[in-house]
Amino acid sequence: MTETRRAAMRRTTFSHAPHLQGPWGGQRITVLLLAALAAPLAITLAERGTAMLPGIALAVVIALGWQALFARLRRRALGFDGIVAALIFTLMLSPATPLWQQGLALSFGIVLGEQVFGGRGRNFLSPAVVALAFLLFSFPGDAPPQAGTAFAVAALAGGALLVFAGLLSWRVVAGVALGLAAVTLLTGGLPDWKAALSGSLVFGIVFLAGDPVAAASTNPGRWIYGLLVGALVVVLGHAGSGAGSVHAVVFAALLGGIFAPLIDRAVVEMNIRRRRVRHG
Repeated sequence: MTETRRAAMRRTTFSHAPHLQGPWGGQRITVLLLAALAAPLAITLAERGTAMLPGIALAVVIALGWQALFARLRRRALGFDGIVAALIFTLMLSPATPLWQQGLALSFGIVLGEQVFGGRGRNFLSPAVVALAFLLFSFPGDAPPQAGTAFAVAALAGGALLVFAGLLSWRVVAGVALGLAAVTLLTGGLPDWKAALSGSLVFGIVFLAGDPVAAASTNPGRWIYGLLVGALVVVLGHAGSGAGSVHAVVFAALLGGIFAPLIDRAVVEMNIRRRRVRHG
């Protein structure tokens, strides 16, 4: 499965972005993801001030530290994609989260969500999602606040860059939106557009559910995966603190990532059967 996921990541990166095909390696992809995170990071720093800088510094040190350790053990070159996971994790946190909880949760996410599978591209879950899920489940204290409109606009700008670059599938985004609307209507309500456009939800769709490694890799699978995540956001939101809450987005992305390989497998098997029938 590991090689399949690596190949899937390469297809996800370039299959629908022919303008970016060429000598793109992991470090350049990391730079592009950091560029997409620049606007949300700037908005958060402007709103919260320098109080979040220790958390960012700690997260980056922990992520790179674990990467350096596993790279040394496996005798591989050191990558810097851990910075992306560290920033995504930090931007979804409550300002009141103690540093020791942040460090423990991120270590759990980096090690058990990514490195035990061989590193970036071989894992099937986003390390940021695993870290956030561990934190929210293990330390149910202050709920992370829903980010505002400025943060949502910044996340949308980053998402547009990633769609243009081929790192974010528009099918996943459209599937999540359809899933949100459909399940909301089926449960007898009208879409709460204020919650749907919350910064936490938009950021979660782009950087958690839209992770090119954790999301489904086949085009039909991306639609199904997006619909599943969108539906789960509504269901988990009704059972908790709202459809636009960090809790709903994180656990919807976690469950969606768990089912993504199964979805891709089912799509591939259906395609094989169709071809067999077509060719007699």
